[in-house]
Amino acid sequence: MGESHHLSDHDLRFVAETAWAEQGGAALTPDYLRAREELLDVMLEDDRLVQRLLGDEQVLLRVSPRLVFSVLLRRVSRDLNQRPYTLERTPAETVAVFDAPRVRRFIAEPAIGNYLVEMLSSFVRTETVTVWVRRGARYHRRRFSTLNLEDMVELAGLVGDEESRTVFRRIADVALFTSGIFSDFLRRRRREVPAARRVRAIPQTVETYEEHGRRFYRLAAGPEAGPQGRILVTLADEFPMARKSLEILSDRYLRGTRLSWFHTPG
Repeated sequence: MGESHHLSDHDLRFVAETAWAEQGGAALTPDYLRAREELLDVMLEDDRLVQRLLGDEQVLLRVSPRLVFSVLLRRVSRDLNQRPYTLERTPAETVAVFDAPRVRRFIAEPAIGNYLVEMLSSFVRTETVTVWVRRGARYHRRRFSTLNLEDMVELAGLVGDEESRTVFRRIADVALFTSGIFSDFLRRRRREVPAARRVRAIPQTVETYEEHGRRFYRLAAGPEAGPQGRILVTLADEFPMARKSLEILSDRYLRGTRLSWFHTPG
């Protein structure tokens, strides 16, 4: 994934001290690791690094989210190489689907893997956007959460053309993140929300979030196909693959930690 260009000096020292301790990892400088991508690749796959990242509740105070999710996505890829199937949950049952090689190839594509890591990192932070909205003769301040799908869809209707693609991309990211990392939340909502409760503008279901993700990744890509646009089109076309990779990551490595790293959707 070309990690050395994205990881900080502090991240690289953490990796060296953890995965190369017996070989004198503390002596490996960040510049040395950046010049030796093959060595860094081996270290990022090390079991001790995974264990240390998952075993420390305060890990995001010590290293960047970029390092954490780079390592975990690599581990998902390795897991998929060892088992030919993935599991798909439906309201009625859990089904084995023999698509693990396809999911692995998808996330092993450097541009896709890097995009997913950056996207996951963006959800560690809670951010709001404040806009003054005119109602009649008066203006009212409206805050929008960048973690909320309905807020971002509403914001898209208020911004100009220049900002719209950025908001479209965020809408799609929210849809992918929520339906992948918190897929169980969306399935539970579909089962448990009483019929008498107010109907949401956007139903909280995996299917609805997938529909929004596909649509808004295409809108964010726009008609011109630059490198970023091609990534977004690929995510639109292969949304189920992207969602499944995040669901596997969540099920295997984030349960028990994701509620402290991420805000539960609501």
